Amino acid sequence: MRHTMFNFGDIISTTVILIIFFGIFFVMIHMIKKMKSTVPLPPEETLQQKVDDLTTRVTTLEHQMENLSKRR
Repeated sequence: MRHTMFNFGDIISTTVILIIFFGIFFVMIHMIKKMKSTVPLPPEETLQQKVDDLTTRVTTLEHQMENLSKRR
């Protein structure tokens, strides 16, 4: 029965590869969190803007009704 012994070179290279892997892993998680937190949200429409929009739509509908009534 043959025993395989790891030499120090194997242990060191494996450790270095693991450290690099975990470093990249945590950097990627940090970048993803940073991107999520900096996503610009569109500003919510104010009540005044909603009122203005509705006023415009009502005015348009009134004009359409006038035009329809003039045709008849």
